[in-house]
Amino acid sequence: MMNQRHHFRMPVARRGLVTKGPVTALCDVIDITEQGVHFSTEIPLTVAETVHIECQLDENCVVHCELLITHAQSHRFGGKITHLLPEHQRQLVSFIQQLIMSNMAGL
Repeated sequence: MMNQRHHFRMPVARRGLVTKGPVTALCDVIDITEQGVHFSTEIPLTVAETVHIECQLDENCVVHCELLITHAQSHRFGGKITHLLPEHQRQLVSFIQQLIMSNMAGL
């Protein structure tokens, strides 16, 4: 059975950090949902690995989460958020809602 996305991806184009064990490197967060992250990095990752992502979405919103890699292709990866503090979850939801509202206002 396929893993299907339940939320629309919100393009964000933000820089962040990805940590795999003792290695931390820059990453580019391409898009995000309340349940997952699509990003690129130079660290080699494989499906089923767990990494930590830190990303400043805006001046008031820094998200730290644990991510289970579900998609790996070259240097682009997708993953399901497996751990996110409740405060960071609220910030992420608020950030996504603001993006939706600003996108609708621009129509």
